[in-house]
Amino acid sequence: MTNTTSKAQLLDLLIEPLKGCKGLYAHRQNLMQRVMRMPDLEVRDHLDRLKASHFPGT
Repeated sequence: MTNTTSKAQLLDLLIEPLKGCKGLYAHRQNLMQRVMRMPDLEVRDHLDRLKASHFPGT
């Protein structure tokens, strides 16, 4: 998985529960900036933990 792909996937997982909320645009921009500044290993670690929490046992 490329760095850009993993960052985009992490951002999607973080934003999914917030869809439909007021003020999502500003929060989304903040999340996007934070994710883009993260080192690749940290992104992959967060992604692995989120996937494990969304899909336990895989």
